[in-house]
Amino acid sequence: MKTWFQHLKQRWNDWCGDRDMEIAIRRHMTESGFYGQTAKIQNVRLIAVQRPGWLQVYRFEAMVRLKPDGTGSENSTDSPQYRHVSGLVKDDIRYRVQTVRTFTSERDRRSCFAEWSEGLICLRGAEGLAPSGHLS
Repeated sequence: MKTWFQHLKQRWNDWCGDRDMEIAIRRHMTESGFYGQTAKIQNVRLIAVQRPGWLQVYRFEAMVRLKPDGTGSENSTDSPQYRHVSGLVKDDIRYRVQTVRTFTSERDRRSCFAEWSEGLICLRGAEGLAPSGHLS
């Protein structure tokens, strides 16, 4: 029974909840040289919002597989290479614009977040920009 609850908790944690945002993230991954349709998107969280809620900034993490022709570092005979990337989504509901950026460096993600969240109400603490299970 305990494993079932853990499985349910993990499914809830990995659920995006917004189909349009999930499609935008997967499209961005595909355009960035990854297999976006098979990416495992995790920890999608709202971390900043502008009143009355039209402009929102989300964070996410993903485990993605590199395309063989994406960076030239993977040969077709080698085993597939996976990368852990983190990202941000800026969602402006008024204009139906979703801007997605992915990062391999936490410093770059924090820098982008500082730029995007200027003047917004930001979430602090464990559910902010810190990865799941870490305190900021």
